[in-house]
Amino acid sequence: MISHNVELRKRLLCQKHDINDNVTNTINNIGGRMHNLKQNKLSVINIVNMEAIEEFCHQVYYCDPYTSMHAEHVAELMAGLANQMNMSSDEINLAFIVGLVHDVGKIKTPGDILNKSGRLTEDEFKVMKQHAENGADMLSNIEGAEKLASIMLHHHERYDGKGYPKGIAGENIPLLSRMLAVCDTFDAMTTNRCYRKPVSLEDCITEIKRCAGTQFDPVICGLFIEFLNERFIFMEEASY
Repeated sequence: MISHNVELRKRLLCQKHDINDNVTNTINNIGGRMHNLKQNKLSVINIVNMEAIEEFCHQVYYCDPYTSMHAEHVAELMAGLANQMNMSSDEINLAFIVGLVHDVGKIKTPGDILNKSGRLTEDEFKVMKQHAENGADMLSNIEGAEKLASIMLHHHERYDGKGYPKGIAGENIPLLSRMLAVCDTFDAMTTNRCYRKPVSLEDCITEIKRCAGTQFDPVICGLFIEFLNERFIFMEEASY
């Protein structure tokens, strides 16, 4: 049974911190993880310009602290899910990087749309949806980041083909994009925003289950829920 204990959620998302934390702490969090990845000298690092990726992360923070915080949460969830799926160390680190940069395209989204407290109009939503293509375009200009660009481009596709920007379906969507769709939604639903309160963990999991096979890859949904249950059970036992 998943607890509603707020502290457990904070511990699940290893780098969670308040949006109002100062810039230095956030940049140090990102920079520290990037340094560790570089030191590991894994093959994934050899094909990605990590300095350019790190600079994008810094730009996202200065553009919108919430998006930066959200990216850190999604990165940790992606790494945890990749581990649950028995991926290799390289793949787990790539999953983390993908989570960290998945919303860099929002740098080009107007602030009045990105931070609007009410519901977006149809035209505003069209602009918001451009962040997937904008991010992919930005990464496509980085040598060795072509795979990252493709994953970012498709992270709002749906398993039933009703997503954006290309409307592709099923396993035609890159695996890491399908993973991102679940991790991104989980953090978005369970994080407090100015226009709505967070959804409880149990309600969020119920919604993910409901959308399995339509919005999300059903196999990935099952593995993600297993990851959450195992992590929370471990934390509950450790807290006694």
